[in-house]
Amino acid sequence: MSEARLLIIEDNDEIAQMLVLFFGARGYKLSVAPDGASALQSAREALPDLLLLDVGLPDIDGFDLLQQMRQNPRTRYIPAIFLTQRSKKIDKLTGLQLGADDFISKPFDIEELYLRVQNSVARARRENLNDPPTGLPTGSIVRDEMERARGKASRAVLHFRLRHLAEFRDQYGVLAGSDLLRYTALMLNRVLNTLGRADDFLGRPDEEAFVIICGAERADLIRRTVLERFEADAAQHYALGERVADKIRVHTHSGKGVTLPIVKLESV
Repeated sequence: MSEARLLIIEDNDEIAQMLVLFFGARGYKLSVAPDGASALQSAREALPDLLLLDVGLPDIDGFDLLQQMRQNPRTRYIPAIFLTQRSKKIDKLTGLQLGADDFISKPFDIEELYLRVQNSVARARRENLNDPPTGLPTGSIVRDEMERARGKASRAVLHFRLRHLAEFRDQYGVLAGSDLLRYTALMLNRVLNTLGRADDFLGRPDEEAFVIICGAERADLIRRTVLERFEADAAQHYALGERVADKIRVHTHSGKGVTLPIVKLESV
């Protein structure tokens, strides 16, 4: 499951590093949080595709941590697997009732865990719960969050569309296009972390679109900041390009000079 991002929430450094080495060798991107506070911070900064979490954390019970994440619009839909010393039936039932995908007791078989992680990530993608390039919620999740915000004077829905993505991909390839989408998602998330609130939502409803749901009183500031930051960085996505107004002069692999419309994020 190349490019999938796992957040390992584990205070045992030996187990955490073993998981990092094993899953990293199989193409996963890994982040490690030794406690609940750093896990919440890490998940806010870059949404993972799946949580691997212990129950016995030093600052918070893992059940309480998952419950907090399930109450937050940005982390509500992240698949989760408990990986814990606890093995009683009541513990397993508690984890599953909180919305965990699986509950695995230590000691565990690493190959079995690998298959369960693969299955959980694949299910989330198959059910259109998150977008592979960005990790953002998509599909019915975005529609549900927009419906919740509809008619509420205290909430604003901001729509953004990425223009000229196709021309960018034609020049630099699909992988570069995915990197551009990831940059956009991370930038939007950073703006929300700085200017928004914990209950703000960020999603990707379709190929070129992003949606932010935030407090109405902060909406204009968030919109302006997003557009300004993308505009300031737009030329940096092009290799040795020379920007002229809203176009950029680049060279193809054969050395031929071409002029392209520069990628642009618009508020729609």
